[in-house]
Amino acid sequence: MIQRNSEQQQTVVVIGNGMVGLRFCEQLIEKDQHHEYKIVTFCEEPRAAYDRVGLTQFFAHNDAEKLMLARKEWYAENNIDLHLADRAVSIDRKNKMIRSQKGIEIPYDKVVIATGSYPFVPAVPGIKNRGVFVYRTINDLEQIIQYAAHSKKAAVIGGGLLGLEAAKAALDLGLETHVLEFAPRLM
Repeated sequence: MIQRNSEQQQTVVVIGNGMVGLRFCEQLIEKDQHHEYKIVTFCEEPRAAYDRVGLTQFFAHNDAEKLMLARKEWYAENNIDLHLADRAVSIDRKNKMIRSQKGIEIPYDKVVIATGSYPFVPAVPGIKNRGVFVYRTINDLEQIIQYAAHSKKAAVIGGGLLGLEAAKAALDLGLETHVLEFAPRLM
């Protein structure tokens, strides 16, 4: 195995540390037998990659660790610079530089954008009011649980898979739950 020093390594910046960003890191590490790459990843969330597909399970145990896809130590063991709660805000393609929300600047050789998706939030009156949430992150679920403790009813906008999972979670939290869907049927 050829060991390269840091000056010889190419820097790969991965923007996003969800399931896809993590999987990319795993694959690059597996294929990088000559240690040609240094990986730096930026994640806007305060937690490393976790299973969003299983997000609803969080309501059963309230334990974010049970949803984690990789321990924080895994990143260190694999020499990955993990920047949590610090999203990348600009890519300077001319100078090959990433700048983060916290002002960190990282020169890169290659960049991978794995930011995932964001929920569609309709532009309706009241959408920014207290008690209106999206259902995307563990932080969102923690806020929903906290708010539900002092509520009796919930309205879920969207009858797709995540909307119905949110409705089930609201029911499990003891709330009278209503699902609003613009299509003629759910899912």
